[in-house]
Amino acid sequence: MASALMVMALIIKDQLIPPFILLFAISTVPFWKGEKQLKLKKVVLPLLVLFFLYAVSFLFVVNKNQGLLQLTTRLSFLIFPILALGMSHGAKQARLGLKWGFILGSGFSMLFSLARAVVTEGSFSGDAFHSSIYGLNMHASYLALIFLFACALLFTDSSNSKTIKIGKWAYLGLTIISIFYLRSLGAFVCVAAIFTALPIWKSLKTRNWKWLLTLPLYGLIFFVGLKSSARISNDVSASIDRVGVWAQSPSKFIDDNVNNIESNTVRLVVWTISTNMIIDNPFGVGLGDENDLLMREYYKHEYTGYAERRLNPHQQFLQTGISIGWLGIITLLILFISIVIASFRTGNLALFIGAICISVSCLFESMLERQVGVIFLSILVFYIAIVRFDHLKMKSAE
Repeated sequence: MASALMVMALIIKDQLIPPFILLFAISTVPFWKGEKQLKLKKVVLPLLVLFFLYAVSFLFVVNKNQGLLQLTTRLSFLIFPILALGMSHGAKQARLGLKWGFILGSGFSMLFSLARAVVTEGSFSGDAFHSSIYGLNMHASYLALIFLFACALLFTDSSNSKTIKIGKWAYLGLTIISIFYLRSLGAFVCVAAIFTALPIWKSLKTRNWKWLLTLPLYGLIFFVGLKSSARISNDVSASIDRVGVWAQSPSKFIDDNVNNIESNTVRLVVWTISTNMIIDNPFGVGLGDENDLLMREYYKHEYTGYAERRLNPHQQFLQTGISIGWLGIITLLILFISIVIASFRTGNLALFIGAICISVSCLFESMLERQVGVIFLSILVFYIAIVRFDHLKMKSAE
């Protein structure tokens, strides 16, 4: 119950999450007795290393107040691995709580968002359906990611209940509607990643390589969908054109696009400036100083508009690199590879989809710079660790 309440609080009102994490931590204490078998939970170790690197970098920063605030936000990187390592049993109870917490919390959020927008507008269009307004509690990118994961959890449920079987399709429809109105680019990329990962999953699990033949089919479907929408087609063409111009000379691109707020240009500019910062500071500038120094770089290149908006790198690997350098980037990469592999080995498709989605999302957004992103990733790693631990225990008992 405590795990379900914690996840529901995260989705519905993440500002209230700290006491629910504490409640969940206390609820795991009865499950700490027994053999820990720490090697079976090694997937959590990169998360602990990340927290250690952030904590060490904090010792050398100038902006201590900001650094302390950000380090506190990342406490989940420490808490959830410790809980996973400490538990010797109770995986089933925690797993069920987390699963239904995501499903019920996301279901409520999706229904509430849709009902509020319809009541406000009296129809299925209007300002209330705008992506910056639609949705409950958090940024659209995080909501869409959580909704996709919750839908995967429900659809992979093996229950024979007719209610759940009917509910799966209703929930899928609600998820599609929510993703459409949230208009998160990251969510659409995640959907593409899911359709790519599914045939690979099926092929490896069943040893039936015919599943791979669906990949060209999915590619054709996406191509037709792309061409059928003039808006999306134009956006893709514009993106390709901007990348082509940038590739000719990144430095010239920065000089020629001062304060240009076109989305593709923004990402290319901030990615270039962020990369240069990492090259100049291979060990990072420290947790707390990264935003101040990034703003200084914006002013240096006369990007005052970017500085006033305090734009982050829009890419988690670059964000991490600015803070804690190449060691941080490598650790983050190891973390994502580890959770994808571990989730695959559990045979849990929903966790595999969750691991794929969060990994892909971090390529296009600084997903771990907000509390909700940090906690979601920490819960997902904890979830994978206990399921993997339980899975290996059962195999060894056979």
